[in-house]
Amino acid sequence: MPIVYRKGLTASEVARVELDLNMPLPSEYSDFLQRMNGLFIAAPDYVEIPLNSVEGGFISFDRLFGWHPHEECNDVVAFNKEFIEELAFLNNVIAIGEDGGGNPYVIVSESERDGVYYWDRTHLHQEGSIKKADILERDDSGSLYFISSNLGDFYTLISNQLGGHPVLVEEK
Repeated sequence: MPIVYRKGLTASEVARVELDLNMPLPSEYSDFLQRMNGLFIAAPDYVEIPLNSVEGGFISFDRLFGWHPHEECNDVVAFNKEFIEELAFLNNVIAIGEDGGGNPYVIVSESERDGVYYWDRTHLHQEGSIKKADILERDDSGSLYFISSNLGDFYTLISNQLGGHPVLVEEK
């Protein structure tokens, strides 16, 4: 299964993303956007990653968002403008990707909570199948589950699920 990515953004394009979101990006995500302007898993279009907090022990991963103003499903700005308000109880959070079914991956930048989380926004993992949420939902927002301490470790987790050395293909 290859990882398909687009050419990275310039520093001024990343600044435009921050302006459009009205917030600074976490440095690790800003660096990612300058290397790869988003990515997705090709054929079969997702990979399962381990998450012991849910029944079955796995969740899907489909994509990391980039800046694609004309492709809302791939665009970090469009996704965050539409959905991130549901996590208003968190001070510093940005959706950076999703599982292919509307459940985002987010970076939380708060003391004692820093890291990448899986946000069960659509309540895919019903109450009886959840073993332990790391950040409990409020106002029906969906709970969040800790995945990794940083974006680099999250990428390594995805890569390992693809055999450790996935084929990278630049989309033109």
